[in-house]
Amino acid sequence: MKFTVEVEEFYLNEEDSGRSLETTLRDYIINEVVSKIWEKIKDEADNAITMKVETKVRMEMESQINKRIAEIIDSETIFRDKKEILISDYLREQFERNIGWNKPDDIIRDKAKQFGDEMKKRYDFLYANEIVQQMHKIGILKEEIYTNLLENKKD
Repeated sequence: MKFTVEVEEFYLNEEDSGRSLETTLRDYIINEVVSKIWEKIKDEADNAITMKVETKVRMEMESQINKRIAEIIDSETIFRDKKEILISDYLREQFERNIGWNKPDDIIRDKAKQFGDEMKKRYDFLYANEIVQQMHKIGILKEEIYTNLLENKKD
């Protein structure tokens, strides 16, 4: 530990008149160092206690939340507008209301088909690109045609 004692704040009282300057200064320095040590210990103890309490509270909250979620899932019901409803019905209602999809199965199929079509286009493009590069590599494709194909690819 490193401590700095400001001697500028040091002064002699009337009570210290019978004591030597050396003794009074030494007592002042000891008191200041002890005070600084206590402050540092107090700060470190406060930080350690705060961290321990926060960790314990967080763990207890997670435990309680997980327990409550498990109970809800086990019962398969929740209370909504003072009525007990199935979680699956609630989720479907939220899904349809928030997304605006009345038939989520149809929408999901359409999205999957769009994704598949996009992946097919990408595969076709990569396959065509590989053919052009191989033709250029073995010398079947002229340099100017190869360059034009590459320029069209960038557009």
